[in-house]
Amino acid sequence: MTNISPSKGNSRVEVIDALRGFAILGILLANIMSFSGFKFIPLDEIRSHPNFELDLLIYKLNAIFVDTKFYTIFSLLFGIGFYFQFNKNRDNQHDFMKIYYRRLIFLMIFGLIHMFFWSGDILFIYGITALVFVQFRNLNPKKLLLIASISFVTPLFIDVIMLLVNPGYMVPTSKLALKTYVDMAPSDIENTFATGSFVEMLQLNLHNLKWRWFDLLPSGRFFKVFAFFILGFYMMSSNYFQTKAFSKKLLLFYIIFGLGLNFLAKFVFKSSMSLFPSDWGDILYKLLFSFGQVSLAFAYISILTIAYSSNLGKKLMVGLKYVGRMSFSSYLSHTIIGIILFYPYAFGLFKEFSLWQIELMAVGIYVLQVAFAKVWLKYFAFGPLEWLWRCLTYGKIFPIKKK
Repeated sequence: MTNISPSKGNSRVEVIDALRGFAILGILLANIMSFSGFKFIPLDEIRSHPNFELDLLIYKLNAIFVDTKFYTIFSLLFGIGFYFQFNKNRDNQHDFMKIYYRRLIFLMIFGLIHMFFWSGDILFIYGITALVFVQFRNLNPKKLLLIASISFVTPLFIDVIMLLVNPGYMVPTSKLALKTYVDMAPSDIENTFATGSFVEMLQLNLHNLKWRWFDLLPSGRFFKVFAFFILGFYMMSSNYFQTKAFSKKLLLFYIIFGLGLNFLAKFVFKSSMSLFPSDWGDILYKLLFSFGQVSLAFAYISILTIAYSSNLGKKLMVGLKYVGRMSFSSYLSHTIIGIILFYPYAFGLFKEFSLWQIELMAVGIYVLQVAFAKVWLKYFAFGPLEWLWRCLTYGKIFPIKKK
């Protein structure tokens, strides 16, 4: 008989919850450009908007400080979360892994349902990648770090091969929108966002989903997510949060190195992570941006960890903790809110706002999520989807109300 049980609420590490809540904010700031349809508006229309200069500034700031940094943190936290669960049951791995595999299967089922409505789902990617990641759970920290490093740079070697064999493979001949497809004009996507039916929006999403999965190849997303899972597990194995996370010298290095590489990539080489390379400049862009992405993500982790060690920091970031404890519910609610606000069969606010207003809306949505999570967790032990996932994983109904 198995004696494996889920973690109790009082065993949570608050700074990890705060980091998870912070990652949810960043993911929303990035994804709302897709939910709102802003990425698909023809560039000529965006340039003619009276707020274009402000929108351009917001877009550049997003590219430097938000783009890819928060999925990096979220992925690291997945590996960290697995470490907590695994370490607690290290002496009973057989029973624990049976349950954890079931947990991943249900995560992928949630992801399949989610991607049917929104192409940017990460749950299925996480689930399928984690099935490989957990096979390395018993390696020592040095081997974990080596494997993470190899996996992280593998996409760059693939890009070199693609450049030599087929340069510019599936790259659009011209950039007509922030997200340009080779098989569909931005105007067609714009028309669907403006007047499409429920079925037409589903069809558009399936089209975008096809290309989203293609983009996973040039972006190297599977290799990177796997690397971050391993790296998160390594961080806990090497007591990172007890030592290096508090190093102010290391934090300064992360900031200078990360900002420097991001600025070089974005303002000198100006390429894309989601396209195969057309020249060596594209590869250099990916090299700089990838390492800058990780460096800034670690800077954010250090900043929050250092700040959370003080009473003032805890008070200022208490909202992050609440959302972090309900990260699964919060993440999926982004899609629901985005559909309700922007899709044509709901409120239909597509093209009603500038980018700076859309990002401000994201902050407002997050503030509401903080308030909701705080009230919800006052009466309930888990978020609604966290509770459902837990029940499905262990095959029994857990009480959700606090005693």
